[in-house]
Amino acid sequence: MTERVAALAVPYAEEADAPAEARPRLLRRGIALVVVFWWVATGLIIVMQRNEATRVAGLIVATLLALLGLHEMHASRDDVTPTGVRRSFLGGALLWGWVSATFYGGWLTGIHPGDVVAPAPSWAAVMPAIAATLVTDAAALILMIVAALMGRGARNRTGLWALVIFWGVQQVAKLNVFLGVENPAANFLPPHLAYLRAFFGPPVNSPFLTASIVALALATVAAMWASRRGQPPGRRQAAVLHATILGLAVLEVAILGMTLESTPWDSFLRARGN
Repeated sequence: MTERVAALAVPYAEEADAPAEARPRLLRRGIALVVVFWWVATGLIIVMQRNEATRVAGLIVATLLALLGLHEMHASRDDVTPTGVRRSFLGGALLWGWVSATFYGGWLTGIHPGDVVAPAPSWAAVMPAIAATLVTDAAALILMIVAALMGRGARNRTGLWALVIFWGVQQVAKLNVFLGVENPAANFLPPHLAYLRAFFGPPVNSPFLTASIVALALATVAAMWASRRGQPPGRRQAAVLHATILGLAVLEVAILGMTLESTPWDSFLRARGN
């Protein structure tokens, strides 16, 4: 019994002995990594929809980066230092980048609706709306299962949870657009995804928008609380990374409810040809 308890305690002892980083540095590095990835990845995915050649190039690059992401998650599976945690996060983020690139590139989407679609939000529009992105959602779920199986028994699963959070936040945003928001950001959709506008609700904010913002804000606070002092550095870094994703999700969902003259990705939209 004593040996079993000692064996269970080893990972935490090793984590506590990992090279420490000061909390402000963990915050800066974690937030910077997430924000830069969020802005650059979104912008590049937008630009890659400029024409057929760039769409194909985007698919190839995203696939190569996804393979790198799998490698990073596997290589850092037992590295509980802040650096290992950031590597795992980057791996999960690159997998999510592949999901987004294949969707916006029109490679993995879903079943296109017929000529007549019930207006959203309505029960008649629910199943066609789910079917319209069914393939990309299935691809994301498969990637999560692969990442979970690959990380079975791993001490560092930051990338897997990042992938889950990215997907969950996307579902919240999609549901808000379906129910109705003032700013559905339809201009972000490339021409080959224009059919999805049939599932946009009225340009009026639904009560679900406020509920979403509150829920995401509470999740952000909970994740930041997990990064408090007293936790091992690796766990604090993971909490900062996940909290930053959720914090950016609060911003994105809030933007859906506001009419804005510009966005952080206007330069990318112009480069795409908008």
